[in-house]
Amino acid sequence: MLAKMVQTAGRTRALSAREAVSLARGAVRDYRYPLPKVRRSAVQRTAPTVYFCVPDFDVPSGGVRVTYRHADHLNAAGIPAFVLHHRAGFRCTWFGNATRVAASQETLVGPEDIVVMGELAVPLLRDRQPGTRFVVFNQNPHLTWQRVPETLVAEYTSSPDLAAIVVVSQHSLDMVRHVAPEANVARVHNSIDPGLFHPGDAPATRRIAYMPRGGRDEALQVLSMLRARGRLDGWEVVALQGMSEREVAATLRTTTIFLSFAYHEGFGLPAAEAMACGAYAVGFHGFAGVEFLRPEFSSPVGPGDVLAMARAVEDVMAREAQQPGWCRSRGEAAARFIAQAYSPARERDDVVGVYRSLLAPGVPTN
Repeated sequence: MLAKMVQTAGRTRALSAREAVSLARGAVRDYRYPLPKVRRSAVQRTAPTVYFCVPDFDVPSGGVRVTYRHADHLNAAGIPAFVLHHRAGFRCTWFGNATRVAASQETLVGPEDIVVMGELAVPLLRDRQPGTRFVVFNQNPHLTWQRVPETLVAEYTSSPDLAAIVVVSQHSLDMVRHVAPEANVARVHNSIDPGLFHPGDAPATRRIAYMPRGGRDEALQVLSMLRARGRLDGWEVVALQGMSEREVAATLRTTTIFLSFAYHEGFGLPAAEAMACGAYAVGFHGFAGVEFLRPEFSSPVGPGDVLAMARAVEDVMAREAQQPGWCRSRGEAAARFIAQAYSPARERDDVVGVYRSLLAPGVPTN
């Protein structure tokens, strides 16, 4: 399922499952998949347009899914936008989309356009021509220096061509403003698709689910402790991997407890999606997740504290045994909160508002 194609040194080869997992977890420090290269025109040939630079990486990634959605929001509002890939005809296929895509080899960026790149793709800035306006879409500030030299981060945060740094949580906003107090930093809210992620009609099963892409070692420790104490007897444990987005959502709708192993997150989509499906979330908040992993309907734990997490899971299981439906009632409260706080309308208004303010006057809107 994870094996994909990757272009290396001009050749296309299969990306191994191990490499795909490593890339998804951010463990590889050099890019092994094609990145778009921005080519600039001195003349504005089209209406001011937003180009979101995304690598040719067709493996599940919440950040890529969010970026595609931002382009859709802008186009729906009448603001021209494309996801810019390296190769002609490439688009992500692991989730359904009709997003406008373009190939960097065939695209010229004008002086009134905006180029958007993720926090890990900012090395592209070294090749840009002066005068190319850019936005850094930093979905996880904890990754800011993972593949990017400190000197380059300082350079782009002080560049006159930097239009804004866009983040997706209050924690990220605070962190980026602390590092770059002079930069224009804007927060947009993520959305959780209510058509996919919503509580199910049938009662949840005795199922525990977790996302293994991050925190694999912590997951092993917590589950091993629970198993050694006999606490998993009668419970099904599901690792959400090798599934489509729809299959993940369907599984979460019949899940009682979701285990969050987020460590350093810019938001923490898996836990929010699980809560939207009515699952009771237990585990690491990853710092950014404190805004939605609230104690009234979840059990947040400090990142990395596997003992506290194992104890929290046992406590939740005991409450559920004593009061059947205890998890479901709190899961439904969590789902209502997520639906209100992270609605598609709120995300759309945030995204459109940010880019409308950055583009040249006169951009047509619906």
